[in-house]
Amino acid sequence: MVKNTPEWEVTLTNPCSCTGTDITLTCDGFKSLTPIDPSQILVAGDECSLINNLYGETDFVFKYVWAEEFDIKIKSGEIACS
Repeated sequence: MVKNTPEWEVTLTNPCSCTGTDITLTCDGFKSLTPIDPSQILVAGDECSLINNLYGETDFVFKYVWAEEFDIKIKSGEIACS
């Protein structure tokens, strides 16, 4: 808890061996009482984008602080396999 407000953790998992690129997330109305690292996630209105790729068989984790949990999921992206 931060300032009596819950801290939520979001985990995005790439179970594939390929790399996910140009990933956008559903984040309608997203807000956080603590800053979101702009070198990791770009928040623009109701759309959020990962700045970096989501490499194969890895997780991307971030936290935010808000009274309610947001339904954040991968909305779109590309797959790059070599």
